[in-house]
Amino acid sequence: MLYGVQFEKDPLNGIDRIMRRVVYGGALGCTPQQYLEAIETALASNVMLSELLPQDHPEATVRAFLSEIRNRLTQSPVA
Repeated sequence: MLYGVQFEKDPLNGIDRIMRRVVYGGALGCTPQQYLEAIETALASNVMLSELLPQDHPEATVRAFLSEIRNRLTQSPVA
């Protein structure tokens, strides 16, 4: 999921694309509920998520991106 926005100037601009292609498009073979669970685990961790990929985004940006996807998944009847 992060891979899909690592080169975006602002990853928040890629949320609609990631939701469409990855979360609901089945790009990685996971259900929306599985994405939600993974995001919640990631956000609750002390891991520096910004270090998972070679990107220049600050930790706050990566967490904001994941938080917004979590928000959309919790508002969706599919989640």
